[in-house]
Amino acid sequence: MSTTTAARNPEEGRVRKPIPPSDQTWLHMDRPNNLMHVRSLMWFDEPVGPDAVRRVLEERLIARHPVFRRRAVEHDGEWYWEDDPDFDLDNHVRVVGLEGDEEDLRTWIGEQFAVPFDPDRPLWTIDLVEGIDGYGTVMFTRLHHALADGIRLVQLMFSLCDPADGSAQLPVSVGRAHRSAGLLATGAALGRRGAGDAGDLVLGALKVPLRVAATLSPRLVREGLGLARHPLRVIDAMEAITSRENQSVNTIAEVSRILTAPPSTRTAWSGTPGVEKVVSWARGIDLARVKEIGRATDGTVNDVLLAVVSHALTRYLDEKDALVDEIAWLVPVSLVPFDADLPEDLGNHFSLVFLPMPLGLGSTREAVAAMKERMLRIKHSVEPVITFGVQWMIAESPRALAVRLTEFFANKGVGVLTNVPGPREQVTFAGVPVAGTLGWVPMSGHQPLGIAIFSYDGEVTIGVAGDAGLVPDPDRIAELIEQEYAAM
Repeated sequence: MSTTTAARNPEEGRVRKPIPPSDQTWLHMDRPNNLMHVRSLMWFDEPVGPDAVRRVLEERLIARHPVFRRRAVEHDGEWYWEDDPDFDLDNHVRVVGLEGDEEDLRTWIGEQFAVPFDPDRPLWTIDLVEGIDGYGTVMFTRLHHALADGIRLVQLMFSLCDPADGSAQLPVSVGRAHRSAGLLATGAALGRRGAGDAGDLVLGALKVPLRVAATLSPRLVREGLGLARHPLRVIDAMEAITSRENQSVNTIAEVSRILTAPPSTRTAWSGTPGVEKVVSWARGIDLARVKEIGRATDGTVNDVLLAVVSHALTRYLDEKDALVDEIAWLVPVSLVPFDADLPEDLGNHFSLVFLPMPLGLGSTREAVAAMKERMLRIKHSVEPVITFGVQWMIAESPRALAVRLTEFFANKGVGVLTNVPGPREQVTFAGVPVAGTLGWVPMSGHQPLGIAIFSYDGEVTIGVAGDAGLVPDPDRIAELIEQEYAAM
């Protein structure tokens, strides 16, 4: 059966549609201590009525994207999206009375991180939180990563909104579509090819970038086979003698470093995550000023914000006498061009690449330059395509092996760090102006920390989520982010 064709279950009369491997991956990655949920917060200065919210969801979510009325089911070893025969919006939209302040809101949100979805229902919920000092209504959304990647979920949430003044639109730059988007199918094909030889994973994966490079230079392939036998001897040498624009060598260097790297650097937050999570967020970051800093330091908005995070984490770890030279993040990169008209089927079309983030940097200019160099090296390789192939291979592997492979890659980073731009001007939801929004990324394996950067209506917010036992004070990280931004 095609992964793109829906069929009717002859026994029960319900629509059943195969779940593609790139979406199945996220179902298999769920753990009690790290659920694969994408969470977001949208807040309003005025109350938003639940009936108005339900009308918007019926017209713009359920009618346009049927997966939101389908549950994930397994039949004979295959996974499908299948119509929920008892679908009712009241099972997914609820009003929560929570008298208190912003600290009480953060505590409540952290508690929701540990709540799994009902497997007999579609994998999403929206809570309308009322009673928080200084807020009208706070809308907390949880969606399973199997439904769509974070970039498309951001698009989805704002597709439920309207312009506040007739000019606000989602920017065409939502997410970062990798310039090698056309290689998406190639990466998936390489992943499927590698799945048949999972016992020789490391050697096979090292050869994957060489296959891509073969279209560019047969000589490089011969040299690369030597690299597969002794990768660590030449990775640093290649980086030292090669420009960041050399796609072939950058690809081999980056992917080889990933495969041969040890687990994430041990520091204050190292350990096995528990079930309890804690959250916070940084606000008050003016996007126009960030752009000014970028122009003054020859960097992008992303480079500047990554420099802010680097400085903040430097201080955080230094306060705990646990400062290290570098930490590694997993950064999502979109592999398909942005489409302003969301397709009916959303799905996951992105890759996770590894970003080594140096700590202990000096001036703003030095930190921005360091972030720019690392992001350019990734952009000038086809690492995103290769890692997408690995993700596909994991999805196609037997479940027990898929679990081990997932943790193998996830544990090489401290967590996921993402930056997604939203609408440049204010929008409304159910007729009420959206005052602000932010999000949190899921963590997998033994990852203790996640950071999500989001811009909306001229302001940048940064969501910080941590494991309660390993990063018990994300509010301190958020505070340091605000301080480091102000000091730039």
